[in-house]
Amino acid sequence: PEGPWYQHLFIEPTPVGSGCIAQVYAGQLILAEACAADGEVAAKARLAAPCLDGLRALFSSAWPREAAGAPRRLGRGTRAVKVAVKVVHPQVQRAVDIDLEVLRTLAALSDSCGLDQLGLSLMLRQFADFLHSQADLRQEAHQLQGFRAAVGAVGPVVVPKAFDGWVARGVLVMSFEDGEPLTGLLDASPKGALAKEKSDAWRIIVDLFWAMVFKHRLVHGDMHPGNLLWRRGAGGVEIVLLDCGLAIDLGGDAGNDLSAMVKALLTRPEEDVAALLIQLSERVGGRPEDVVDREGFIRGIAGLIREAFGVKFKLSRLNAGSLMGRSLLLGRRHRVRFDARFVNLMAAMVVLQGVALQLNADGDFINRMTPYVLGAAMPILRGGGPR
Repeated sequence: PEGPWYQHLFIEPTPVGSGCIAQVYAGQLILAEACAADGEVAAKARLAAPCLDGLRALFSSAWPREAAGAPRRLGRGTRAVKVAVKVVHPQVQRAVDIDLEVLRTLAALSDSCGLDQLGLSLMLRQFADFLHSQADLRQEAHQLQGFRAAVGAVGPVVVPKAFDGWVARGVLVMSFEDGEPLTGLLDASPKGALAKEKSDAWRIIVDLFWAMVFKHRLVHGDMHPGNLLWRRGAGGVEIVLLDCGLAIDLGGDAGNDLSAMVKALLTRPEEDVAALLIQLSERVGGRPEDVVDREGFIRGIAGLIREAFGVKFKLSRLNAGSLMGRSLLLGRRHRVRFDARFVNLMAAMVVLQGVALQLNADGDFINRMTPYVLGAAMPILRGGGPR
């Protein structure tokens, strides 16, 4: 279509959601009919190629007058599709750059004082990658595509679709997914009118998490209630997965290391699992000679593993946050480095525990995990190498 981008993308002035990085607005995208069949938008050559960073004019008095009214009349062969428009707050990138420069200075001072074993420079690099990815919505669009391909195209899990041609560093246009906040189910009585929906939501969310970890190797890192909607679909309860920018990629070496850990947990003593953690720390810059009291670390980690298995991972008896904190404390005390992706995975599990506990406090967490664990472990148990 011809004309400026704001004749094809109409945005409601009031945001429907807001976070520390961006705000989300509802809107309508006018598309060629062939691009909008079945509600899915290819949005390729027929769409304009607008400079979407111009959407920052939303926060400026220079916002074009035409955008304040209704969108232009639909012509033959076009249709309007309801969309969600995510816009990064002004000055976020500048604030991130300033904060990171301060942290880099502190890390450099630490290294120059001989404290490089603390790993501050490594932590800063990992934190910088995280902040930059959060402020670049092109990264979130890429993650949306990955999650939709893995879990969210059809079935009980729904992931919004990013529209090709309508993505920029500061703006992301995606399908608008209706749903109710998950808090409505969390607060519902387990024996009330929503008892079945509450139980189904627990099953879907827990299965989704373990499938992401052990099957797809791409994990949503922030599954708190604000990023989860629920609705009734034709086949029952559906869960809408939002804000996919914080994703944990367990592919490559991380996936191989996870497979090795799974094999060790299933087939070897707890002390061997702890020793494997020391070995794997070398992938992220750890050195065997830097480890303080190797045997003490092994005893500590082995004790935590026995504690988790002792309660059979039952959420009402397992304090995942405490286990994570004590694991990290052992790593710091004995100078054993953990891969940041595994730390993020543990944090994601802590968030998941809070959601799952409120949906079903007595849910059998370990039994829901078993098929996915075995699916990941069988190739290496058979000697086929890491999967």
